[in-house]
Amino acid sequence: MGVNEAARQFGIPKTTLKDRIKKGVAIKQHRLGPSSALGEDAELKLVRYIKKLQTFGFAPDRESVRIWAFQLAEKLKLKHTFNKERGKAGYDWLNSFLRRHPDISIRKAEGISFNRATGMNRLSVKHYFTLLENVLTDNHLHSKPSNVFNMDESGLQLNNRPTQALAAKGSKNSEG
Repeated sequence: MGVNEAARQFGIPKTTLKDRIKKGVAIKQHRLGPSSALGEDAELKLVRYIKKLQTFGFAPDRESVRIWAFQLAEKLKLKHTFNKERGKAGYDWLNSFLRRHPDISIRKAEGISFNRATGMNRLSVKHYFTLLENVLTDNHLHSKPSNVFNMDESGLQLNNRPTQALAAKGSKNSEG
């Protein structure tokens, strides 16, 4: 098929099609509109961090993610329009962030009592100790027992009204 015929059939201007063939101009893969204040790489790090926290049972809420976005922009010395007085990104940024990363969604976190009732089983306990072993190994703490602390929740106020949290879409656990 010739260029003129292809242009007519697919509704593409002839000059555009000829330029693409002649110059080998690649089609842009990025979205229209202004780019994110953090940039693609930093946002992907933030997404991985959110998912990691969620797997450990600490899914972050909206406010935390907005604060982290501000802190990340400041640490990377990026130009941004986040609120410096409050030290966090805006609601619009968060909504755009969620649109750019459809694998993260806002979910209502489960209350702690249900998690306690179902969480104390052989598999969960084994996972906890495997995770503990990995943290101790990764941070070289086996030879430094004075740097390892133990605590229980007897003196802590537990939140019986869970907030909405950001979590990986389709995941089963989003504890708050």
